[in-house]
Amino acid sequence: MKIHIINYEMNYGIDSILSKYARMLERELIDLGHVVSVSGKAEKADINHHINFNSYKPSGGKDSMMIAHISGDKKQTKAVKIKQIKKGLKTAHGIAMNPGIMKDLIKEGCDPKKLDYVMHAHDEHIRRPKIVAVVSKNYEDDRKNPEMFTELVKSLKDKKSVIFRIMGAGWFKVLKKLEKVIQVQYTDQFSMDLYQQILNTSDYLLYTGDEDSLAQSQVDAKNAGLRIISRPNPDLEIELPFNNQKELNKIFADFEKNEVKDWTWENYTLKHLKIWKENCV
Repeated sequence: MKIHIINYEMNYGIDSILSKYARMLERELIDLGHVVSVSGKAEKADINHHINFNSYKPSGGKDSMMIAHISGDKKQTKAVKIKQIKKGLKTAHGIAMNPGIMKDLIKEGCDPKKLDYVMHAHDEHIRRPKIVAVVSKNYEDDRKNPEMFTELVKSLKDKKSVIFRIMGAGWFKVLKKLEKVIQVQYTDQFSMDLYQQILNTSDYLLYTGDEDSLAQSQVDAKNAGLRIISRPNPDLEIELPFNNQKELNKIFADFEKNEVKDWTWENYTLKHLKIWKENCV
């Protein structure tokens, strides 16, 4: 398929986010074996895809146009944008950036048969592990509930999704049993400098104890701006509270969720191809 992408930003010497979408779409289409060209105006092709609707000018052939957003701004009201889109849909197929925009346009009287949507795309940046501090002694009376930590680690589907930074005596035996699966930086010696460093570079503090008094590490972590994972406490707001093992495991399971994982440039492009084949060719 011969696809021409009209990047209207090129006509104004602009290289912004719309230009990136044009470049990435071009790259992926070429990788998928299509013939692709990009310029600031329409050319002869199987499909002319216009980025964005504001500057759309019909090619005389098969056209589609990106609809980035229709919310009003200082230059154009929402009503003006909708009027432009309705005019454009007479000759082009509209591809909105999300289902909400598409539903809004249909509500405003646009033909649903002339509309589709494709969600945004990302550059697949590497997601770093969450860094979780555990700063407390593990006493022989098990007041810190070390078995909860053990069961938590076992529950992690992606063991590399978390790095634990543990400072405190008494954790060696617990960690020894988990050494093949856990990512941990451990010292059984307290150091104020290292303590400060841990608080300054961690994302969360995990505290599994259930005493009726706050742990010093909870107070220090709150002061340092960390989010605290612990049992609820009436004297301090706990950002991620748990009452039992199941709730604790779920907090860490939620860390692994990534609702935009599949929003790749390849999938973004494949969805455009599907729309073009079904509506424009």
